[in-house]
Amino acid sequence: MKGLLGFVAVALVVALASAETIAESENYCYHDISISCSAGSEESSSTNCNAVYGNAGSVMEEMSNYVNTHITRSFQYLLMSTHFGSYEANRPGFEKLFRILSDQAWNHAQDLIKHMTKRGGRMDFDHREDDKLTEGNVKKVVYELRELEGLARALDIQKSLAKQAFNLHKKSKDPELNHYLEEAFIEGHADTIRNLAGHTADLKSLSKGPDASLSVYLFDEYLFNKLSG
Repeated sequence: MKGLLGFVAVALVVALASAETIAESENYCYHDISISCSAGSEESSSTNCNAVYGNAGSVMEEMSNYVNTHITRSFQYLLMSTHFGSYEANRPGFEKLFRILSDQAWNHAQDLIKHMTKRGGRMDFDHREDDKLTEGNVKKVVYELRELEGLARALDIQKSLAKQAFNLHKKSKDPELNHYLEEAFIEGHADTIRNLAGHTADLKSLSKGPDASLSVYLFDEYLFNKLSG
């Protein structure tokens, strides 16, 4: 009797394992192609023959939002750069700084889209979350800022981009995607935030001096020379 029960138990285990193997095989590209190529088969499905693997697919919506955020920030920085490049503001150093940040955000958006498609995802330009940097219920953001205000806004923008990268990294649980985020974004964010924080602290200190206008002029000249080198 015990032998019979043991045999039945083993048979059940084998049956379950076989069922799991069959179910798992249906997730393979080879399975789809075999069905499509079989004689007399009318099925031509190849849904598994794509670049999707790992856990990257679970965060494609968040990736799309991150791309759209970078595009928005790029245009915001561009407007700030244009303001400081006008004949009225005449701050070539700040103009150059914000133009660099604009180009950086734009290039990051393009690179993100390329990596999404590399992992089998699709970009959704309509997926946008609320802008958390918008103050209260104010819908219109002012870009004609003073120098110190411009640096403060840039610092806030970079910190928000860094936080989004952290959230993506935490949620994805995909080794390849996390490695990409670390190398392409997270490491660079630390340097950019540190530089902007330093510029903000320096200009804030200089603005308290007896000749604030001259201090801002010299700081702008310093920025231009540093970024042109």
